[in-house]
Amino acid sequence: MYTIENYKLLPEHFAGQYNDAHSFLKTFADNGINEHFHWGRFDWMMTSPYLDREKISSMAFFKDKNGKLTGLALFDTSYDDRWYLLHAEPDRELLRKMIEYVIDVDGNEAIIHANETDKQLCDILESCGFMGQHFESVLELTLNDKKRNVILPDGFKMVYEPDEYKWRQVIWRGFDNDGELEVPDKETAKAQGRLNDDEYIKVFAEKDGIYAAHCGVWYDGGETAYIEPAATVPEHRKKGLGKAVIYEAVNIAAGRGAKRAIVLSEQNFYFRIGMTISSKVIKWTLM
Repeated sequence: MYTIENYKLLPEHFAGQYNDAHSFLKTFADNGINEHFHWGRFDWMMTSPYLDREKISSMAFFKDKNGKLTGLALFDTSYDDRWYLLHAEPDRELLRKMIEYVIDVDGNEAIIHANETDKQLCDILESCGFMGQHFESVLELTLNDKKRNVILPDGFKMVYEPDEYKWRQVIWRGFDNDGELEVPDKETAKAQGRLNDDEYIKVFAEKDGIYAAHCGVWYDGGETAYIEPAATVPEHRKKGLGKAVIYEAVNIAAGRGAKRAIVLSEQNFYFRIGMTISSKVIKWTLM
């Protein structure tokens, strides 16, 4: 017997039910069947200007008869293209209830992303009429006491305490956005204050006062550090800056205790810097 509670977004994003979701993900999504939705991904979503505040109340908490949180139905910025079902135990009743919930919300347009190692969830999705196909991979970089060598071209230096405008600008241009930098609204700007916390490791490659590359890594204990995002502005690509800022950021995470760093990507760049596939994510579409 499970009960469902919907997420209530408060004016202060990082309060209330956020704490429950964050704690659940830190416990159950550090590795294994839920590793594709690390708590860093949830925190990034809550700071994103693309967060759909009108729809966020559709996210759901599943609790057992004792009121213990055992599952989360989450999405990433919007549920229009995918849901993520994270669970503490492979209980078939719970998994079916979570799938039924998503179908109730989205009907025939329901899409659920599941880790391929979550065999029970994938089997139930298939039996419920969903068809699966590969979507993306969780890539990992094993960390140890030996720091990775960070090489910057002449004239560049590392920055760790960023100028806020330059920070937004390197992300804006690094992800190939055109036009003027968008200024976040008041609610987003307030939520993005979370990015100034110590558990979000920030590294920038700077030259002549301009940020050319950036890597952000979420880490606050446990085994896994989460890379989000890594970006280089167009005119400074193919200089090794992306590799340098990632290595510097994960070196810091390793110094704090991380044993590995992960990123969700299919880009060859991450394989070239030494990352390997930890698991794959399957996109399940209701047929």
